Formats: sequence, structure tokens, C-alpha cells
Amino acid sequence: MLQPLDWEVQFAVWKTLLNSGIPQLVQVAKRYPVPLRPVGNPEERYRAGERDFRWADLRGGNLSRLDLRGLDLSGASLVRARLSQVNLSHTSLIGANLSQADLSGADLRGANLKGANLMGANLIGANLQGANLADANLKWVVISPETQIDRKWRLVWEIVNGHAQGKNLAQADLSGADLDWADLRGANLAQADLRGARLVGANLQEADLQGADLRWASLEGANLSRADLGAACLQLASLRGAILSPETQIDRKWRLVWEIVNGHAQGKNLAQADLSGADLDWADLRGANLAQADLRGARLVGANLQEADLQGADLRWASLEGANLSRADLGAACLQLASLRGAILSPETQIDRKWRLVWEIVNGHAQGKNLAQADLSGANLSWANLSGIRLPGVSLVGADLSGANLCGVDLQWAELSKANLSQADLRGANLNQADLSGADLSGANLSGSSLIKAELAQAKLVGAKLTQANLVGAKLRRAKLNGADLRGASLIGADLSEAKLGKTDLNLPSLRWTVISVEASPESSWWFMIFHAGAHSQELSQTDLRGADLRKANLSRADLSGVRLSGANLSQAYLIGSDLSEASLDEANLKRAKLGEANLTHADLSGAKLSRAYLAGANLSGADLRGADLELASLQRVILSPATQIEAKWRLVWEIVNGQASKRNLSGVDLSGANLNWAKLNGVQLVGANLSGASLIGADLGGSNLSQANLRKANLSYANLEGSNLDNAILEGAKLDFQWQWIWLSLWFKGLASIWFGYPSTPQLPPPPTSDPNRRLPAEKNKEK
Repeated sequence: MLQPLDWEVQFAVWKTLLNSGIPQLVQVAKRYPVPLRPVGNPEERYRAGERDFRWADLRGGNLSRLDLRGLDLSGASLVRARLSQVNLSHTSLIGANLSQADLSGADLRGANLKGANLMGANLIGANLQGANLADANLKWVVISPETQIDRKWRLVWEIVNGHAQGKNLAQADLSGADLDWADLRGANLAQADLRGARLVGANLQEADLQGADLRWASLEGANLSRADLGAACLQLASLRGAILSPETQIDRKWRLVWEIVNGHAQGKNLAQADLSGADLDWADLRGANLAQADLRGARLVGANLQEADLQGADLRWASLEGANLSRADLGAACLQLASLRGAILSPETQIDRKWRLVWEIVNGHAQGKNLAQADLSGANLSWANLSGIRLPGVSLVGADLSGANLCGVDLQWAELSKANLSQADLRGANLNQADLSGADLSGANLSGSSLIKAELAQAKLVGAKLTQANLVGAKLRRAKLNGADLRGASLIGADLSEAKLGKTDLNLPSLRWTVISVEASPESSWWFMIFHAGAHSQELSQTDLRGADLRKANLSRADLSGVRLSGANLSQAYLIGSDLSEASLDEANLKRAKLGEANLTHADLSGAKLSRAYLAGANLSGADLRGADLELASLQRVILSPATQIEAKWRLVWEIVNGQASKRNLSGVDLSGANLNWAKLNGVQLVGANLSGASLIGADLGGSNLSQANLRKANLSYANLEGSNLDNAILEGAKLDFQWQWIWLSLWFKGLASIWFGYPSTPQLPPPPTSDPNRRLPAEKNKEK
């Protein structure tokens, strides 16, 4: 749908400011309302099939009784909208303005109303079970006894609307609640969970907050006079403008933080002070002595640190966006993963060369530089533009590169182990032989990148885009590839053993038209070959690996649950111990595949080619094997349930090899092509049975009746045939031990002679010398005695 250009421009400017990372610009974006998108008549657009109404102007619109399930209304304005009896279950209403909207009888089950403004809305008879109301404004909301709402949010509603006076709120879960300007005088909030709660301007006089969890809480302007905050956790809680009296019980650390942010700490010696996890945004710390201070994880956004002494200070994970550090002394300070975006440094600022380089990069002052083999380990380079910078051999161990622009960057031999590269743009990047073990590449765009022989063991590639990527020789052992797009990727020599490729909330990898096969066996070199025949142009559906050619691919112990592998070529693939539960493997080629101990519960294997497949120990409970070709497939120790759909012939084979057919009468049954290796068939009646092409290696057929049985091309190597009856059995092309071959040849001639010259019929065979080195004949035992 096309929107007016003026709105697009306005919104682009607003979003750019909001995502700039520069505190001053972010404040400007927050000061102005989100530009709303004009949509005209919403009913007509909805009926026309539109489902994206983000930031839409729907003020006063009539959407009553419509089914709007799953709609995206994030940031939309629905002020005074008529939404009675509407179905908004599981709808996204993040940040939506629903003030004074009529939502009576609405279905809001599972809806995401985080940060939504519901002030004055009518929710009589509405169903909000499972809805997310974190940070939602519930002031003056109208609800009734019939309104279904989780207990937590009903309590929040009671508090903000003055219906909770005298209630015991000790240990109450109020995390993420919007309690701005709430009257909580004298309230018992001991050990209450107030993480991320908004308490701006709240009256907390004489309140009991002992042991309360106030991490990330907003307490700006809150009245805390005579309140008891003993042992309360105030990590990253905002105390700007909060009112504390001398009688307020609060740990010394947090009183000091309160003094700093409210300008009461001028001239104080803060050397070695514990300010870890403190919210010091916009604090005036000019000339402050913060030498060796503990500022780990502290927020110093926009803080004035001119001429401050920060020698040896611990600033790990600190946020210094927009902070003024001109003429400050940061000698020997630890700035690992500290954010320096928008920070002000002057030539006189004393700072280690490594961290000045990091500051230059994140603020766009390093374009065109050659940083080969530079030490940037532990640097916070999130959302930095590194395109055009040469980085071969650079050390970025543990660095934060989330969202960074690394398009076309040379990172050959780079050390990126445990680095955060989520959402990074790595299109066309050179990562040959780079160490990315344990790195987080979830959501990263690696299309067209080169990762030849890269180390990606245990790397997280969930949702990563790897189309046309060169992964020749890459080590992806135990890597998480759920949702990755590998269309057209080259995986020559790649090791995918124990990789996670299974069903998640995200789309599964698409490998259509990608061919993976092995030149040598996995035991020898693990080499794979890949042949790309053109990537499919359309977006593949969820869990879609249909048509993938994964010949001899090593996917042992991989999570492939729920994968669509219909028609895939998995011949000779290694799937030992893999999870293929509920997988679609209909018409798949699994010839000679190694599926031992694999989980195939409820898998669809209808029409699959499983000839000579190794299935020992596999779980096929509830699986569909109708029409599957199980010729010479190994079914020893396989688990079948009554719900397993399998042809009677193969169920019988399964029963035989698992010892459930002893002494049975199997005369005339069809066991052609069955894998009956080492089966116990002693004394079994197999008169006229069809065993052509069957494998009976090591089978115990002692005393069995095989007269007139068809054993054409059967493999009887090492089988025990002592005392068995083979009268008129067909043994043409059968494979026998050497001793038996001349015996059967002579018997064949005797058979012909009996026809031509009237000789007696072929006699029963005498006990032959055994082919099993561990099995001795009774005659030999008697001799020993």
C-alpha cells in the first residue's frame, strides 16, 4: 500500500532521530509524537486484505465486531475508536493509543498492549487473559466484574485508580507496571517485584520498600520521604527529581547516587566509590574525582565529565553515549563493552590508544583506515559503520558488533570468538579462516559472504541469511542454524555434525536446490561437495527442506524435528541420533542412510526409499511407513508402536529380527529383500517361503524347513544351516560360504540326475562345517569329551 510521501519523510526523520544513539537527538524524537499514517476508511482497507496498520491514524474509526486477530496495530492511534465485540486476540498493540476507546466485550486474549495508552477506555466485559499490559496506562479505565483480566493487571488497575488503599502489597508482582502518580503512602511493598516499573511522581511517603526489587524502575519525582528502602535493589533505577528526607532508609550507595543525579555531590571525593549499576544519566560530574571508581554497567548518558579524573576506573558495560569527556583523564580505565557513541573527546582527553580508536570507529572517524591485526577485543561497536575499513587478522574477541555495518569488509583470519554479531550486515564480507566459535550471528545478513574454513563451532546463526555464502570447509559443529536461509550456499567440506536445524518459532533453513554429497566417508575426512543449480526465487514456507539434496551429509544428532524433507535426497546421509520427530520425509531418498538411534516418532515416511538403510535402535512410534521401500533395511532394535503404519510384510520382518518369530510357521510368506541378518529362525517352518534377495548373514536356520523356498540371490554367508531341509529349494545366485558352494553345486547336478536317470530325490543335507568361528558343531564337542 502506498502512503503519502510527506508521511514517509516525517516518519523516516523521526525514526532516524530515535535510532541515532545520540541522546540529544533521541530526546528530540521522544518530545514529538509519532507521525501517524493516514489510511482513509479502515473498514474498506481491512476488507481489501490489508493487515499492517502500524502507526495508522484510526481515530474515531468503527471496527466493531470485526475479526482482527493477529493484526499489527503497533503505534496506531485508536483514540475514541469503536471496537466493541471486536476480536483482537494475539494482536500487536504495542505503544498504541487507545484512550477513550470503546472496547466493551472485546476479545484481547494474548494481545500485546505493552506501552499502550488505555486511559479512559471502556473494557466492560472484555477478555484480557494472557494480555501483556507492561507499561500500559490503565488510569481511569472502566472495567466490570465480568472483565477477564490477569490478577496482576487487575491489581495494577486498582492501585492507579485508588482502589488498593490498605492492601498488603508485600511480595506483589508489579514488574513493568505503569504506576505513575499512584498514591502509595504507607503501602507495604516489602520484597515487591517492581522491576522496570514506572513510579514517576508516585507518592511513596512512609512506604515499606525493604528488599524490594526496583531494578530499571523510573522513580523520577517520586516522594520517598520517610520511606524504608533498606536492602532494596535500585540497580539502573532513575532517582532524578526523587524526594528523599533524612529519615528515608536507603543504602549509602543509592543515597550517593541520588545526591549525584540531583546535584548534591559537588566537591565530593568519589575515588573508589561503588557506583556500579547506577543510573547517572545527565549528571553533572565536572572535575569529579572518580579515580578507580566502580562504574560497571552504569548509565552515564549525556553526563558532563569534563576534566573528571577517571584514572583506573572500571567502566565495563557502561553507557557513555553523549557524555562529555573533554579533558577527562581515563588513563588505565577499563572500557570493555562500554558504549562511546556520541561521546565527546578532546585532544586533551587522556585515554588508551585502543579505546580512542574504538571511539573513532563508532563515531565515523576511522573511514578508510587499515586496522589489520588491531586489538579491538571487548569493544562496543554496536551499530557502527565499519564498511571501507580493512580488518584482516583483527582481534574482536568478545566484541559487541550487533547491528554493525560490515558490508564487504575484509575480516580474513579475524578473531571473533564469542563476539556479538546479531543483526550485523556482513554481505560480501571476507571471513575466510576467521574464528567465529561461539559467536552470536542471529539475524545477521551473510549473503554472498566468504567463510572458507571459518570456525563456527557452537555459533548461533538463528535466522541468519546465508544465501550464496561460501562455507567451504567451514566447521559448523553444534552450530544453531534454526531459521537460517542457506539457499545456494556452498558447503564443501563443512562439518554440520550435531548442528541445530530443527523446528522453532522461526522458519527453518531452506536448502532447496543445494546439493551436499561426500567424496570420502565421514570417518576419513568429512569432505562434502556442493553443486548449486540456481536458488529458488520465492520465499520458502516454514520448515521447508523439500527437494534438498543432502547425499552423505553429516547431520548426526542434528535437531531436524518437524522439518519438511519431502522428496529430499538423503542417500547415505549420517543421521545417527538425529531428532526427526514429526518430520515430513515422504518420498525421500534414504537409501543406505545411517539412522541408528534416530528419533522418527510420528514422522511421515510414506513412499520413502529406505533400502539398505541402517535403522537399528531408531524410534518409529506412530510413524507412517505406508508404501516405504525397506528392502534390506536393518530393523534390529527398532521401536514400533501399534500406531506405526507399516506394511504387514515389514512388520513381520521386524518381528523376526527382534526375536518374536521363534518356532512360527512362516510357510509361503513373502520375505523377499528382507534384512534377516543374525535372525533366530531355528526350527521355523519356511516351506515355499519367498526369500529371494534376502540377507540372512549369520542367521540361525538350524533345523528349519526351507523345502521349496525361493532363496534366489539370497545372502547366506555365515548362516547356520545345520539339519535344515532344503529339498527343492531354489538357490540360484545365492551367496554361500565357500564350503557350501561346491556342496550345492554337486547337489544341483544330483538333482538333474534324479530327473534324467531316475535317481532318488536330493537327500537332506548333512551338518556342514560352521562358518561362525565362535560356533562349534556337536560332533566336535563330542570328540573333545
